[in-house]
Amino acid sequence: MGLKTVLTVCFVICLTLVAAQDRDCDEFASRCESCTRRLNNAVDRDLPLFNKECKQRTESSWRWRNVGRCELAKLMCLGWESPMNCEDIARRAGMERRRN
Repeated sequence: MGLKTVLTVCFVICLTLVAAQDRDCDEFASRCESCTRRLNNAVDRDLPLFNKECKQRTESSWRWRNVGRCELAKLMCLGWESPMNCEDIARRAGMERRRN
């Protein structure tokens, strides 16, 4: 096999592995949703204290919207390579950035 063929195969395998990881995070979030629907505890499901704290921490740079437990779990899954703080969560969740 030629060098181009080997590199192409390696590239396709790498893309497949990355795409599979995203699907795993989606699957993780959907399973989380099915489980948390059964919770009668809104505090555990909606994380009001977490959202309040992050909203305060990011008020000058992001328009914070509340994230639930499962969306947060998915964002953490997608951002596994670095520690996540409120700024990272806002960026990964696609929240609107405030203009200074």
